[in-house]
Amino acid sequence: MHPHRSLHSSVLLPLAALVAAASLRAQSVEERLRTLERDNRSLRAQVEALSSDVELLDLGGLVPPLGQAGRGVGQGAAKVYDIEQGFSLGGYGEFLFQPRQGRTDVADAQRSILYVGYKFDERWVFNTEIEFEHGSTSTGGSVSIEFGYLDYLHSEALNLRGGLLLSPLGLVNELHEPTMFLPASRPQTESRIIPTTWPAMGAGAYGDVGDFSYRAYLMTSLDGANFSSSGLRGGRQKGSRSEAEDWSFVSKVDYVGSPGLTVGGSVSYGDTGQDRLDDSLPTANAVPAMRTTILEAHIDYRTGPWQVRALFAQARVADAGAFNASTGGNLATRMRGYYGEFGCDVLHWLAPGSREQLTPFVRFERIDTQDRMPTGFVADASQDDEILTVGVNYKPLSQVVIKFDYERWDNDFDRFNVLFGYVF
Repeated sequence: MHPHRSLHSSVLLPLAALVAAASLRAQSVEERLRTLERDNRSLRAQVEALSSDVELLDLGGLVPPLGQAGRGVGQGAAKVYDIEQGFSLGGYGEFLFQPRQGRTDVADAQRSILYVGYKFDERWVFNTEIEFEHGSTSTGGSVSIEFGYLDYLHSEALNLRGGLLLSPLGLVNELHEPTMFLPASRPQTESRIIPTTWPAMGAGAYGDVGDFSYRAYLMTSLDGANFSSSGLRGGRQKGSRSEAEDWSFVSKVDYVGSPGLTVGGSVSYGDTGQDRLDDSLPTANAVPAMRTTILEAHIDYRTGPWQVRALFAQARVADAGAFNASTGGNLATRMRGYYGEFGCDVLHWLAPGSREQLTPFVRFERIDTQDRMPTGFVADASQDDEILTVGVNYKPLSQVVIKFDYERWDNDFDRFNVLFGYVF
């Protein structure tokens, strides 16, 4: 054999083997990368589909992102918590047309809201709701701060809050955006016994512990001098130079361990007389202490196309008799109300997979703000009412809603409502 050929063979054959092996390894790496890419795309698609299904199945697109409802703010106001740092903007609005039996029909730019928030860092958050009501301040409308507070985010179990706070009582006072409930109007029980929307100056803590969410605040009390036979709504002070002689403890606990289910209750307890002389009273006598206790229990359950909620509320006002004797009023010592609401999205079956929702619903409510009277005073029967509301709630997407419903009242005029609402 020629010595040069032997040398070439001994060098070239191993080189060829190395090149072939490298080529195979390169092909193998490329195939692995392609496989990983395919798997990654498939996994992303599954996660997105699962997230969408969870939202539709458990929450119906009606509630804030998971983990934000426990902060006591709605879908639009929760946006500031989801950013790393900086400015956030959200809002909602409601536009109502209301034909009323035996009364003048009403068309109202009912609310236009801006949520303005700023996240300073991972611990400090400012959040506020600026409300424009009824179109113009020149025709009975108003501009006000519905809430405005600073949060210190310590941990999942304990966070601190101070400023103008929303009372956590009930289902609607904190989560009052039009996409959150089915009818056009808020329940009377959560307007006159729990005086939604009810902000007050205060401070406190909130968080999630296991399967439970809580809020506990010390807040300026309602102003009992403005309570009436129709309920507690007139006692709201809204942080406008609030009388702060009396304070109330306000707390709420919810079980949130099952997807789509909220079960809980809340309480407000404190004097509301504000320890003062009220020049508006006919006799200018001192307003009594008027210790006021509001209790409520509630359930809200959303799964698949079904939505169910119910609430019972009771308020007790001490010294109601002394207040009536001083003012000539007819305030009750006990007020009660309850309602149940049920709806079902029929497009869940008629158009499976559609992002639209068409939900016929019914709400029944009973409220009596003169349930028990102080000795010597007679209940006003017109304050004992049953209200039946039936209608349809249409959502072309989760942030836009159109509502059509009819309210039949026992002791007041009936009304038909058409409402256009949005949240962002």
